[in-house]
This record gives sequence, structure tokens and C-alpha cells, in this order.
Amino acid sequence: MHYSINLLFLAALVAATRRFYPEISIIGNSSLRLSLPDEDGMSRVVYEVRSNGKERTYVTESKNDDDLWEYVDLDAEANTGDMIEYKMSVLLGDKWIDTDWTTVSLVPRGMMVPRKSKRAHTVFRDDFNSFNRGAYTVEVSSWGGGNGEFQVYTPENVYAANGYLYLKPTLTVDHQAFDEGKLYNGRMDVNSLWHTCTNGVNSGCDRTSFGNEILPPIMSGKVTTNACIKYGRVNVRARIPKGDWIWPAVWMLSCDRHYGNWPRSGEIDIMESRGNLRAVEGGSDHGVSYIASTLHWGPDSSHNAYYLTHKGKHANGGDWHGWHTYSLEWTDRHIITYVDDQEVLRVNTPSQGFWNWAHFQGHNIWGNSHNAPFDQPFHLLLNVAVGGGYFGDNAQYNTPKPWHGGSSHPMRDFWEHRGDWLPTWHGDDVAMLIDYVEMIQY
Repeated sequence: MHYSINLLFLAALVAATRRFYPEISIIGNSSLRLSLPDEDGMSRVVYEVRSNGKERTYVTESKNDDDLWEYVDLDAEANTGDMIEYKMSVLLGDKWIDTDWTTVSLVPRGMMVPRKSKRAHTVFRDDFNSFNRGAYTVEVSSWGGGNGEFQVYTPENVYAANGYLYLKPTLTVDHQAFDEGKLYNGRMDVNSLWHTCTNGVNSGCDRTSFGNEILPPIMSGKVTTNACIKYGRVNVRARIPKGDWIWPAVWMLSCDRHYGNWPRSGEIDIMESRGNLRAVEGGSDHGVSYIASTLHWGPDSSHNAYYLTHKGKHANGGDWHGWHTYSLEWTDRHIITYVDDQEVLRVNTPSQGFWNWAHFQGHNIWGNSHNAPFDQPFHLLLNVAVGGGYFGDNAQYNTPKPWHGGSSHPMRDFWEHRGDWLPTWHGDDVAMLIDYVEMIQY
């Protein structure tokens, strides 16, 4: 039985910024299940759901024997992969708390991510109705990202529009300060062009063309949240790019490099992909139909045990270019990544600690903490790189790889073969669009 509620009455009730985390899933063949763990003071939960052009309201007036405020709609005709919007009104004590509309992709109940935590609270959320630059550090540098990439990060390639954050690569020659001649025989003074520089490594603040190498031929965007969490959940709803040699990432780094420089303080890659339509290596396609999650950790860059903590996921037909939610569940017992609440990577905290698990030699830089270096506050990074070391020489791509790892002028090789890859770049398809990000502290 469906209950109706007076929406005008609800609108007059007290709203709050607190968030609750229900499980919304499919049970049986097509029934929709909504449940919320009980908290002290709850006396009613109202769910509003939009799906397939229909809007329904469900009221639960008591919790069940499992301490869940649960409603099951037997007539929902729900299917795996359906996108639904939901919001809730929770009567807590004598006040109603209303949540914002949230979009999720339906999965069967057994695949849902557990979210019970009475202490959980949202540290940061951004829905990008505008871009609040004060909440982020916007990268402004041409240093190459540590992987010999071909972009300069600029504030011009980061902007909000249509309710989304855009991180969109563009051609450097399309900028008013550059043309083909300056790309080959010019200077890129980052401070002069964009009034700041965030990373001076590898001539990142002031670069000139030298020898046979040119200036970075691509401009792109990268942001880092000022907010940090230690343990919790991160959700990023995004549409990743499609186009040759584009490398988007959703990832996390230590906020204060507690154990030292990379990879001593750890890195959590929630999602990385390659925009190429095809990137076959070892008999498996690692192009845009494939996403990967990785933890990086070790005493130095030559001893990075990422190979123990890496896993990918192929799309079930098609590719990952559409809208998906990339998530991290991080506790002192495990680190798990998801796409649309489907597990990609699971790393359980080693009983002997990460240092001993990898059989590193010498002094244990992480001490007695089994979860180190993943036991410190991390912040969230979003970026779109182009080129660099993420694209191996031995893979088979849909267009020929224009540079190789030993080249003394990879950016020039890349640029001079733009006739091959540039036709795969179509409008906003090359951008990573982010609908929202949220960081929930446990």
C-alpha cells in the first residue's frame, strides 16, 4: 500500500544538512527495497523515489526486527542498472530532516555496500551548481604530473557548467598566448599567464622549448579538495572521457605526506582509465571499456608494491564513458573500491602490516601500524592527463602510438601525429564531467 504525504507540510518542516545512507536495491525479480539503519530518536522515515518517469512516496512508521526502517515495493518493476533518484525525510526527535535528491544505479541486494555507522558524517560535498574555488587547490603547473605527461594544468580548463564540474583538455595552440611557432620556439611562464604556479618541479613554473622538444601541446585541469578524511566513504559521480591518449583519474593522497614523499605516504587510485577505444595488451583490452583501481605504497619509487593491490573491471558491453558512481569504502580493516556499488578492488589490512606483507627490507618506516601508510587523513584529487607513461609501447591501440618510451621529444612526436588521434576527440566527450563529490568521515 502506498501512502501520500502533504508536500506543503513537508516543505515547512525543519531542514538540516545531515545525511543518511539508505540501502536501495532490488530483491526478488523486480521489487524495490529501501532500508535505513535505525538511530536513536527516529520515529518515521519517508522515501520519495523518481524512476522511469514516475514518482512515488513511501512512508515507514516503525522499524523492523532488524532495526531497519524498511519499505518494499512489490510493484516497482525494478531492473538491475536502472537509474533512480531518491530523497528522504526523517523524523528525528521532534524535527524533520530532509536530504537532497540523490541518483543511484540499482543492483541486487546482495551487492549493496554496507553503510551502517551512527558516527558517520559528511565532511565535504559539492554538487557543482557553481565552482567554489576556495574549496580546492587548482593545479597550475606544466611539470608533467610525474609520468612525463603532455599537459599543462591551468585554471581555464576547470569550470562549472550545467550543474557539472568540467575538467576538459584543449589544444595549447588554441590559447591566445600561443601559436604553432611558440609551441616549437617559445616560453611558457606559468606565473605570468595564470598569476600563480603550484608546482615548480621539472620546470613546472617556467618552461621553454629546448632541443627538439616542444612546449606542452595540451592544456587540462586538475583539482585537489582542501577537505580531508581518515577512514570513511568517498562517492564521485562522473562521466569519464573518450578520446585517444586521455587519462582521467579519481584518486587520493596523504594530506600532509605524513610518512614522506611518494609512495611512502601512500596513494589510493579509486578510478583510472584510458580514453582510447582500444588498448589491447596481454590479450585484454585496457581502453575506455576498462577501469582500474590501485594502491601505491612503498619506501621509495623503486620499491612500490602496487602490483599486490591492483585490479580492474571491464564494462559489461560497451564502455565506461557514460555516467557512473565511483566509490571508496575505507576503514582500519579494509580498502574497497566500487563502480555503481559493484566491487572493483578489495584490500584487507594485512595482519602483519603492509611493510611485512611486501617483504620490504630494512627499517620499517611505518612503525607498528598495520594499516600504514593508509592510516592518515587523505584528500581527493580529480584530473585529466594526456599521454605519458600510462600508455605502454607494447599495447595495440586503435590508432598508432605516436611516441615511445625512449624518445627525447615525446611531446613533439605526439603533436606531429595529431592527424591520427585528434579525430577521436569530439567536443565535451574529451572532458571528465563530475556531477557531485562527497567525503563521509567514519
